[in-house]
Order: sequence, then structure tokens, then C-alpha cells
Amino acid sequence: MKKLSYFLSVIFIAVGLCACSPDDEPVIDPPAETPENPDSPENPDVPDNPDIDPNPTAGKTLVVYYSFTNNVHTVVSDLCTQIDADTVRIQPTEKGLDYAANNYAIGSAQIQAIRDKPGDASSYPAIDPVEVQFEAYDTIIVAAPLWWSNMAAPLQTFLFNHGAEMAGKRIGLIVSSASSGIGGVEADAKRLIPDGNFLSPSLWIRSSQIAGCHDMTAEWLKKIGYIK
Repeated sequence: MKKLSYFLSVIFIAVGLCACSPDDEPVIDPPAETPENPDSPENPDVPDNPDIDPNPTAGKTLVVYYSFTNNVHTVVSDLCTQIDADTVRIQPTEKGLDYAANNYAIGSAQIQAIRDKPGDASSYPAIDPVEVQFEAYDTIIVAAPLWWSNMAAPLQTFLFNHGAEMAGKRIGLIVSSASSGIGGVEADAKRLIPDGNFLSPSLWIRSSQIAGCHDMTAEWLKKIGYIK
């Protein structure tokens, strides 16, 4: 079964971050998919599947995802052993950020900036640009880690830029979190893809369940009617 990936050139742009919202609950704990430096010897990156074609042909299903600690990457890699899909992994423009520094200040600021002004493009962190022929796809699966009760900021950037192009598409949502519920991530997805045809239920995979994700994704594909 094909496992595909789609990466294009990097453009460096500066993005302004807004101040924290005084109405939000205080951020004390780190995000569920704890941002850590993947280049650190204590947390080596999980290598991409070597069978993924770097120049994919168009298919009917697209999987778009962001993963820092590789929990979501593991889920997506397994998912693509069960379905034929093109994949796009979202990457921040600024590389080597230490999300864990200063009590996870970078990721917290990114999320709070989006909460403050969700309609302002400057609230979203810069990501490597990608080009997708959305008309080629009937189904788009969005796979995201939960950060402070919301969708991870880099993936929100992608959906902010391209959500309107997903109008009428079948949208499946996969969320990884440590223990927190995924309602905030679902709300982000529906805000950013306002005219998507969302498949129910979303798939919630806790961090402790990643190793056993194969059976969970298989069952989820049946529940949403993707496979019989």
C-alpha cells in the first residue's frame, strides 16, 4: 500500500505574536504532546518511513498533520498502512525552537496569540509553505496534537491558510493528547474549515495508547464509514 509525503520549499517570514488573553485560564502544565527538541540525544526523532514517496501522485485521500514528539507521526504512519493516502507533514519555518524553555513559553504564546485574534493572519506562526491540489481529494484527515486545550499552533496556521479550499470535503479528525478532552481541537478544526463535512466521531488517542494505535485507527475508519 502506498504511503506518500508532500514537501516543498521553505520561505522565511516573520510573524507577530499577540499578548496573552486575560480571560484564558492560566497556563501551568505543558502541552499534551510535550514540545521537546527532537535533535536532543534524550529524544531522538523517529525516522520517516522510507517507503513514503517524496513526489506523490494525487489520490482521493489526504492526511495533513503536525507532530513534534512524533506521537502523531506514529499514528499517521500506521494509518497509511491501512489506507491509500497522500500525506503532508506541516513544519514550522523557524527550526530548532526549544519549546520546553521557560516553562514552554513559545508554544503557550503561540496558542494565546491565536485565541486573542483568531481572524488575524499575524497571530499564526509561520510554517513551510505547501501546495496541495485540493480538488483531487474527496477526504482530508487532519491529525493534530493537543496544546493547552487547542490544536497545535503550526497546524492551525495551515488550516487558516487553506481551510476555505476544503469546503465540501469529508473531514476526519485525529487528536493526540495526554489526558485532556479534545473538544477545543474539534472547535478549532470547525472554525478553520467552516464548510467542511466533518465525519463523526473524531478519533482521540491518548499518549499512553500510541503503541496500540493500529486497532484504534482501524475501528475508527469503520465508524466514520471510510471502510466497511
